Amino acid sequence: MVLRVMFRVLSLFIVSSLIVVTSTHAAPLQPQLEAVYGQWRAAMVKKDYKGWQRVTAYARQMETRNTVVSQKKRFPAAIFAVPMKPPALAGLQALHVKQKGVTAVGVYYGRVDFEVGQAPEHSMLVLRFLKEGAQWKFHKLAVMGQLPGQVIGDIRAGRLGFLKEPEFQPSGRAPEIQKACPKPDHITDIHLITLGFEAEVLVNGVSTHRSHDDYGTQLVMGGLRNGKNTIQIKGKRLRRSESGQRNLKITLHAKTGNRRHPAVKVFEFKPDPNKGPFNYTGTFTVDRAALRQ
Repeated sequence: MVLRVMFRVLSLFIVSSLIVVTSTHAAPLQPQLEAVYGQWRAAMVKKDYKGWQRVTAYARQMETRNTVVSQKKRFPAAIFAVPMKPPALAGLQALHVKQKGVTAVGVYYGRVDFEVGQAPEHSMLVLRFLKEGAQWKFHKLAVMGQLPGQVIGDIRAGRLGFLKEPEFQPSGRAPEIQKACPKPDHITDIHLITLGFEAEVLVNGVSTHRSHDDYGTQLVMGGLRNGKNTIQIKGKRLRRSESGQRNLKITLHAKTGNRRHPAVKVFEFKPDPNKGPFNYTGTFTVDRAALRQ
């Protein structure tokens, strides 16, 4: 059975990953990595920034820092300003642990409890780690809050073929490390529609965004600044689209702080999906006139 899991990514500040591997030539990794996760969880609960730094992958540290700064929040205080607590592993069933290169994934099943209300009884927790030098570090976490009945039945019967899906596999590749972004003049979201396309967007030389035959909204790291901003778009038409549609549209919306008009579109790229061109490099200006649209 092919399971396409749409993970509910809860918060950048509860982003983590666990790796579990057993080898006949080395000490089992599961206890080591569960210890790392335990240390990360304790640092989150205690609001211990230095402890958090010690066990969090550097790529995640930079992404977290940039996300906080890009929302004009205080760093590092905002890391811990979330109501939920990272879930404990006690009582969860380890379904699958696998290492590939400097990455690893552990998948857990059971009541994944963030202590913010009643936790669903049948959930799946995916934890990821990165190896930095000789040390595993906590990377990120994702959860599927309520599993379909068929998946629950498969787990109980030991039919775990769905774990071969990419959502549950280590990539083997270390993620890109973001550049430190500046504090923005304007908090900004980028909306990407790439049905039948793939696209990569670079905003102000800092914030990179990718989308493949999909649609969604992402935070622009470093936001936008008053005056001139730069954008580079590399688009590519795919042979087919999962949705059967073809639509490429990229827009940037700056937050205004106005309750009646909370966001204003300041940039749009919408080529003819049949003709293109699908690449664009240019500038646009954010000023009072643009924000009054």
